Amino acid sequence: MDEGKLKREGQAQRMPKVSTMTQKFTMRKLTVISLTLVLVYTCGTNVSGCALIGFPSYSWHQKMTVEVEVEGQTYTGSSVVAMSVRGMPAILPEGHVRELDLRGEAVVVELPKKQYLFALLTYDAYLTGKVFHDLVGGVVSQPEEWASEIDDVQEIREIHPKDYPLLVTFTDINDPKMVKQVDSDNLEATFGPGVSLKRITLEITDEPVTEGKIEKVLGWLVTVGNGMLDGQRISSIYAKNRLANSLSRLDFKRR
Repeated sequence: MDEGKLKREGQAQRMPKVSTMTQKFTMRKLTVISLTLVLVYTCGTNVSGCALIGFPSYSWHQKMTVEVEVEGQTYTGSSVVAMSVRGMPAILPEGHVRELDLRGEAVVVELPKKQYLFALLTYDAYLTGKVFHDLVGGVVSQPEEWASEIDDVQEIREIHPKDYPLLVTFTDINDPKMVKQVDSDNLEATFGPGVSLKRITLEITDEPVTEGKIEKVLGWLVTVGNGMLDGQRISSIYAKNRLANSLSRLDFKRR
């Protein structure tokens, strides 16, 4: 017999055979990947089709209003933002992963003596679920269960102080590095005697998303880029000014 043929047959006998289980696992994995690509393509080309095949997607507008009392007089500021929740179907390997998006700008309250209080965009859809938890079904931590009902809410509710967004001001409004956190329980420490936070409210609304208010106050916002307020490209625990290094343009405005 041909010596080369014997050698080839011997090598073939020594090669491990692919098990049926491995083959099935590989085919299953390829099927999931193919299905995922089909779903992603469908969602990218047809929003209604996206909902039909198991990608629940909901959106609404909500208005946050901040009320500050200065020596008996009330000063207010408000902003309408667009919220959205998109879930992922359980048939995918990472089933029930969700995306929470926010579009709009922070609330700014103009106070006497050219002082400003900002309520930043440091919240998401979970806040809405907490504020209106008794009016919508589902668990707060699973917004895709209650987001479909949120448009029916017609109340203005106070936000609990523990759920307030981050409040800040600027000791120099023209310098982003001069950002300073404000204690919601003690506005006098920042703005002087006779200044207090009355309340922060939230309501579901049909009003359009607020545009342009924040840039009128923070002229540098359009030029700050994608870095942090202290001028650094990324946040670092070693930064000298931790607050300015932890905040970016996105905390004030998101498109």
